[in-house]
This record gives sequence, structure tokens and C-alpha cells, in this order.
Amino acid sequence: MPIKNNKLQFINAFFILVGAIFLWYSVIMESVNVYFKIFGLLFLMFGAYRASNHWAEHRDDHLNEENEEEE
Repeated sequence: MPIKNNKLQFINAFFILVGAIFLWYSVIMESVNVYFKIFGLLFLMFGAYRASNHWAEHRDDHLNEENEEEE
């Protein structure tokens, strides 16, 4: 089964990765501005939100493909 909307999934993964990098950097470095943590959390949550919406939207796509193959 091919991946649908590959570009959108890449964008979602990019947001999650950037958020994780910001959070990871803020945990490792001692004197980091609190905005790194805030932006990291925002990017992470935004990417996860977009990804979960995409997954929920396409969760029944395989059923449509099976019905088309039977006909």
C-alpha cells in the first residue's frame, strides 16, 4: 500500500524533529533561554497534531481500495 500525501507526512515529521531538537538542546545546555523550550514544545505538538489528523483522515483508505479490487 503506497503512502498517501508523502509531502505532508514529511512536513509533519520535520516539525516533530525540529521540536525534539529544540527540547533536546534546552535539556542538555544549562543556560538556555526558556523560549527554546517553548518553541520546541510548540513545534513538537504542532507536528504531532498535524500527523494525527492526517492519520485519522486516511485510516479507512485501505477499505476503499479493497472494495475497488473486488468489483
